[in-house]
Amino acid sequence: MRQLYIRDRSTDLHGTTVIRDKDGKSCYLLVGKWGIRHDALSLYAISGALLAEVKQLSLGLLPKFALYVNRQRVGTIGKGFGFVQQVVYIRGINWIIVGSPLTSRYRVFRGSHLVFSINPVKLSGGYCHELKVNKKDDEPLAILIASILNHWARRSDQEPLLAKLLKRSPNLRTSMSFSISNQLNSLINTKK
Repeated sequence: MRQLYIRDRSTDLHGTTVIRDKDGKSCYLLVGKWGIRHDALSLYAISGALLAEVKQLSLGLLPKFALYVNRQRVGTIGKGFGFVQQVVYIRGINWIIVGSPLTSRYRVFRGSHLVFSINPVKLSGGYCHELKVNKKDDEPLAILIASILNHWARRSDQEPLLAKLLKRSPNLRTSMSFSISNQLNSLINTKK
């Protein structure tokens, strides 16, 4: 299982992101932008070879994206409804994403086998996403899917929302019932 680290792209919508391994070695380059229909992110090997792409097919509340490997379309992913817990199916490659935009933690399965997981980690430069990928062949798609999930959950500082709530209210962990919606509303209102 290999660990990869992806820096948040929220402040770098048109630039290049370097994906590194646990030793800090550069492994991949992620280039592109989001926002309008047919925008794309491309993943390159450090040598410059194009490995995979994701292209935005539609906009709106439930946007869709097409996944390409070696210039061949392999699947589509669309945003699903879900706030606390989310399940998203990736057509074509038959992967299932299970996770929470609240905590920014996801696991991706092919059948009952774990393909990769995503967890936010705090490093010296701020928050980034740690990917633990079981097979090297799955790394390009894992990086692109992690970028899509990050795009959907984009917040200005990328600190996981649950961590932010726990700082404001330490007893939240024991009373997770209806107080979450009240905490979220107050957090949103204080940012305005």
